[in-house]
Amino acid sequence: MATSTIDTKSLTDIITEFRKITAKDAITPENLGYILQRIADLLATAGTQETSTTLMAWYNAIKSAAAECITSISQGSSDRNDVKLTPSTVALLTGAKKTLADSIVIRQATTERAGAMRAQQVTDLNNARRSVTTLEKSTAQLTTAMADLFKRLGVGDGTSVPKIFTTAQIGVRVRAGRLELYGHKSLVSAGYVPYIFRWTRKRNPFKDKYASDANKGRRYCTETKGWHLYGSIYAVRVSDNIVQFSLNSHNMLSIPAEGWSTAPSAIVKTRTNNKGIKTFGWGRSVVVLRDYKSKNKNNRMIRLRFAIGFAPKIKPGKVAITPANLVSSLAEFSIVYNPASDSWMFSK
Repeated sequence: MATSTIDTKSLTDIITEFRKITAKDAITPENLGYILQRIADLLATAGTQETSTTLMAWYNAIKSAAAECITSISQGSSDRNDVKLTPSTVALLTGAKKTLADSIVIRQATTERAGAMRAQQVTDLNNARRSVTTLEKSTAQLTTAMADLFKRLGVGDGTSVPKIFTTAQIGVRVRAGRLELYGHKSLVSAGYVPYIFRWTRKRNPFKDKYASDANKGRRYCTETKGWHLYGSIYAVRVSDNIVQFSLNSHNMLSIPAEGWSTAPSAIVKTRTNNKGIKTFGWGRSVVVLRDYKSKNKNNRMIRLRFAIGFAPKIKPGKVAITPANLVSSLAEFSIVYNPASDSWMFSK
């Protein structure tokens, strides 16, 4: 049977009360029963030795830890860089309470560790928010202006900028003697059209009617070398991925085509001069097919560089079209003259 512990002070109080009754010679069965019942009730409330042992173990553990509990935490002193907190505690053994002002500090964030946001960072974020708001207004104005420009160029309805990226990638391949284009369908859907370019040396006629006295009488502009537009929007088209070229003569490529061809001879036209020698025009030059340095004076193999790109539909004569106008990459290909077969063919 487990040993019980009794509150002896309460039991002593009952005995003292019993003695007072005895002194008055007033012992009756009722009084005695009352006293005994109180003693029995006290015994019923007594804890066991096991309970006392457990409680004592808890007491010793708390005493050796000298533990304190945090009862509340509040914001401490204001600081521009750190967050300071003030905790309130109570001692578990004695019940003593105390407040530790600014004893908990959360340091400012750095590039090396997380932490509290500094006041300056809040200022920077507010400035950034105002800058973003200004940028959004400017972007909206720019979008409206670009949409209006595309509308005037014949692309889009003027309510929004056509959804197309300037990094759209297109490419060509040669199959069954014809030139095929791929990666262009989204460009066509957005209203863009193909243009063809040649890598040439070129100088255009000088036609500036407002030219200074020093330039009056000048016949040609400064010579340039690079990608130059061949014809206009009417010079090339794409049908079912097949590239087709206008059959108009070179000086008539600024008007709609009278017919279309997939043959390379449509854009490289060979002519025979009065000496019976085959030639073709290339930029500002007239190229002779015959190799005069060879022993037999045979025709030579020639490779010509071309490229296709997409841009807004701009009618001839409005602006000069260059690769800077393109909304796609340049899909480059070559046209090669084969002297063995005396014919032109596509190549990569």
